[in-house]
Amino acid sequence: MELSKRAKKYLDSLKRDKNYSSGKKSTTAYLEAQLGSDFEEFIKFQVNYSGYKFTIKKAKHHNFSAELFTRKQVKKNKPIEVEKMGDRLIAMCGYHLSAPFSFFITDKGEFCTLDDTDMPHIIHSSFEKFIETYALKNKHYKYTETPYYTVKNSKLLEEVMSEDFKVLPECSDDYSTWWKKGKIIAVKGIWLDQPVSYFHVYSEDSDAGEALVQLLKDKEILE
Repeated sequence: MELSKRAKKYLDSLKRDKNYSSGKKSTTAYLEAQLGSDFEEFIKFQVNYSGYKFTIKKAKHHNFSAELFTRKQVKKNKPIEVEKMGDRLIAMCGYHLSAPFSFFITDKGEFCTLDDTDMPHIIHSSFEKFIETYALKNKHYKYTETPYYTVKNSKLLEEVMSEDFKVLPECSDDYSTWWKKGKIIAVKGIWLDQPVSYFHVYSEDSDAGEALVQLLKDKEILE
């Protein structure tokens, strides 16, 4: 997917460690030599995103360093650590400053961790979706946040939210849904370590966010 204007502007504002980036031609040759195929999604991640540090203003706990291959690794044709997991190939693609998980990119472009059985646990359908969520949160970094709540009834949540909120398609996919109404942003996401959905609200007025949560609690949608 192509990044939104907001996400492109956000990406342009970030610092990039060139030691973790390489050009398309050299990356393609490297993957073909190491894996026997170029694997387009790995190339896209390496060329477009590897080396960036994704941050959000005033939120030190939101800090992800995208690191797929080093430039030296590509130049010297060093072995690639890629694993076959189910019907996917995965490669470690970075680390989060405050989340004790390993993060991977799949050969289908998905962004994931591993579940309890060491199988891919998909968080976003693409790394672009991850960038879109960071760009959105960075733009509204002054918003207050509610605690995280477990979603008890996902179908009913979608129905209730669709009554007054609009979906933000650039951030949403099969694994998370983002909504916006005025100065309230809400997300139904998936925990990093388990296939369970959470609900979280960002709002300019903390009372508005808390009121939304209470409404959903009263309907027994959240716990």
